[in-house]
Amino acid sequence: MKRRIEKAVVPGAGTMGSRIAAHFANAGLPCVLLDIVPPGLPPGATGAERNKIVRAGLEAAKKSKPAAFFAAGLAERIAVGNFEDDLARCAEADWIIEVVAENLEIKRKLLSRVAEVRKPGANVTTNT
Repeated sequence: MKRRIEKAVVPGAGTMGSRIAAHFANAGLPCVLLDIVPPGLPPGATGAERNKIVRAGLEAAKKSKPAAFFAAGLAERIAVGNFEDDLARCAEADWIIEVVAENLEIKRKLLSRVAEVRKPGANVTTNT
């Protein structure tokens, strides 16, 4: 049975994750790039503050040399969010590729949370 990948979610917005999201965008797929909420934020922190880490990862991909994006406008195909507010967006994805820190406990906890919200039949993989 063939499955089409229509949307991806990339949990982990470091160097590798942000570039994987760029490749999805280059291939014409919308993608959601997620990462942690910065520690120590005050209660009531705004979405921009809560997404500071993921935005930094995406900005680094936009500026990378060699270029991560085939064309600058392709970055618009990537939506950003964080694990606390936006992990449920995994339910939109046909492919979820985890790219968090190389720490087995972190990976297990995240993938357990992803399993609770992903849609049936979605591919869940790791970059490890």
